[in-house]
Amino acid sequence: MILRIGLALLLTSFLCTCAPSPKEEAAPPPAPAVADGPSYPSISLDRLEYLWNNATYMDATFYHLPISINQSTLNQIRSTIQSIGESPAQLKANCKPAGHIWFQVDGKNVEEADIYFEAGCTSYVWYEDGKPAYGNEMTLEGVKFYNNIIQSVQQQGQQ
Repeated sequence: MILRIGLALLLTSFLCTCAPSPKEEAAPPPAPAVADGPSYPSISLDRLEYLWNNATYMDATFYHLPISINQSTLNQIRSTIQSIGESPAQLKANCKPAGHIWFQVDGKNVEEADIYFEAGCTSYVWYEDGKPAYGNEMTLEGVKFYNNIIQSVQQQGQQ
């Protein structure tokens, strides 16, 4: 648990490209989800372990925020991996992805997922063969991380 918190703190210190966006607001804390939308099984632990041991790059883009996140050190990438919860995603029918994340090994995309980040929808939905196939709830540390990023963008927009 201490390692998880430490890595989460390390993740917040990575470099991200940010630009102001005064129109966007931080996502509220997650609300209890009601699974009335699509449901997917969790991505396999083997696939996450492969990322944990081998990922060399991570990139995330957001659809309605002028930011992207790029990570190229193993510790940064591992911190992001730790934001992936064990529980299968419980999506509501009205949940929409906020962004997309890619993990690479030596320049090749090996895993990708939609990032769901709004009240009641804090999950990753993983792709296989170009289609959504797996889903995992985001950890509390992951929710805090994305909230911090959004708040940082808002603060820059107010300056």
